Amino acid sequence: MNFQRLRDFLDYYLPMLEIPGTDTVIYQNHREIFRHTTGFDSIEKQTMLTPDRLYNIYSCSKIATAVAALQLIERGEILATDPVYAYFPEYKNLTVKVYGENGNVTGIRPAEKQMLIQHLLTMTSGLNYDLDSPSIKAVVASTGGKAPTLDVCRAIANEPLEFDPGEKYNYSLSLDVMAGIVELVSGEKFSDYMQNNVFAPLGMKETAYHVDESKRDRFAAHYEYIAGKGRGAEIPFESNRYRLGTEFDSGGAGVVSSVDDYILLIDALANGGVGKTGERILSSRSIDVMRTNALTPEQIKNQFAIHPYTHGYGYGYGVRMKLADTPSGILASTGEFGWDGAKLCLAMADPSINLAVFHAEHMGGLHSIVVPRLRNVIYACLDD
Repeated sequence: MNFQRLRDFLDYYLPMLEIPGTDTVIYQNHREIFRHTTGFDSIEKQTMLTPDRLYNIYSCSKIATAVAALQLIERGEILATDPVYAYFPEYKNLTVKVYGENGNVTGIRPAEKQMLIQHLLTMTSGLNYDLDSPSIKAVVASTGGKAPTLDVCRAIANEPLEFDPGEKYNYSLSLDVMAGIVELVSGEKFSDYMQNNVFAPLGMKETAYHVDESKRDRFAAHYEYIAGKGRGAEIPFESNRYRLGTEFDSGGAGVVSSVDDYILLIDALANGGVGKTGERILSSRSIDVMRTNALTPEQIKNQFAIHPYTHGYGYGYGVRMKLADTPSGILASTGEFGWDGAKLCLAMADPSINLAVFHAEHMGGLHSIVVPRLRNVIYACLDD
């Protein structure tokens, strides 16, 4: 293996896109085989990025939530085919938007199908990602900005769905509702469940759902990408609007972590569910379920329309995975899986070669350019 071309990609190509800095680690068989930190933490302050930085990893959080759901399935505490209303009665009588020919909402009708747990895990629930819906805003206001996880999950049910559950793929708050089910079934706050059953067993000491003020000076600076203008101004760390309140544990986008920490979860997924510590968090069978495509060809088209950089991939439980025999120009192995986040943290696991990758940055907006190229460069380096 020779990772020089990967270093060049990170040191020279990504800065040409005005990405301030990146931190990347690769594990194979529980062993670090590559680590590279480059660029600026804060351009304004002219401080360099260092390996101890912390990141809002946004939607990479969904991977951890899917792991928690599969743990409950393994224990027989839930089934993927359970209706969501069995846990949240508010989801019993859902409604669906009716769209006119011009694309405007013309009415609301009763849902024709029940929402199941598997719909939450596969983004086919019919939910959307409207963080400013009247019901969510009402919870935030009525709880004085606390927005407890279960209250938010119940409120989401008040809003009409985009389509009947199971009909289409739509990126949404599905994994946030899944986190609420984990909390209800386990009897623990979702963040406590994750600490006790996922993070601590894997030796993850810096992964959490809320900002630890004592570590604030270690958070990498945030940047907002503006199309056509490159990097915008530095934005506040608190700009993670997916963290709706002080008591909301966002299963969809709430995790704060470091590169050295989150790679431990991805490494476990690449090694049959066993972490570097020797602790097992999932069975290999569960990981196979997680990375099995659950979408129809039409739903894959929905996914590609929303995430153009997922060409050649399907979607399983909280992750996208490389499909077989897809003429996509992707160098990854069939079955390679993972996800990314709004500011372009990227997680990849390849059980066929026990490979795990975690890439962190804090700008985003360039997923279609960076994700497929970074993946190809990594795989090419493995043969050098």
